[in-house]
Amino acid sequence: MNEYRAIPPSRTRGFTLIEILVSLTLIAIGLLGLAQLIVKGQRASFEAYQRQQAISLANDMLEKIRANRARAADYANAAPVATPLGEGTRFNDLTTGTITNCAALPCTPDLLAAYDLAYWDGLLQGTTETFNAGANTAGGATNARGCVEVVIAAVAPSTLATYRVTVAWQGRDETVAPVVSTCGNGLYGTETRRRIVSLDVRV
Repeated sequence: MNEYRAIPPSRTRGFTLIEILVSLTLIAIGLLGLAQLIVKGQRASFEAYQRQQAISLANDMLEKIRANRARAADYANAAPVATPLGEGTRFNDLTTGTITNCAALPCTPDLLAAYDLAYWDGLLQGTTETFNAGANTAGGATNARGCVEVVIAAVAPSTLATYRVTVAWQGRDETVAPVVSTCGNGLYGTETRRRIVSLDVRV
């Protein structure tokens, strides 16, 4: 004969409302933490992207100076730290024909230096690498500025000069103010938002 045994009430009850609210609160806290982690990851990724763009821009100018070493001083004179390139004035002169387009016409070393600087001025603005891109811009370092400075002057007859190419841009978060170069100094509100990359070349 089968006996019917009643299950105690304490073993049949479900979750109480308080238990459900506590569980939902814990889940919400976990999701908020995950969301903050994703945001920080995106910011770090964006900073890394901007740094990579700046390195590419600095290396581009460094190679141009190396290729046109006879006029290396022209690059430093045209892009000093006090008035860095990146506002687009020289690039506008290039697009209007005031500066010779050395990609289409043969140029002397001094004309080539002017062309290189104007082209770099456009790239710092985010202008695409097509010469006639005009006002079209692509993603790049925010408010990028470029400078060329003489770090060690040449001493005749054998000592080479050392030139420093610096690209500065505006970071999103405050960090430590850079000290390697003053390129872009005062352009970003606070020095702790100024980011730079610098590359040196001896010519």
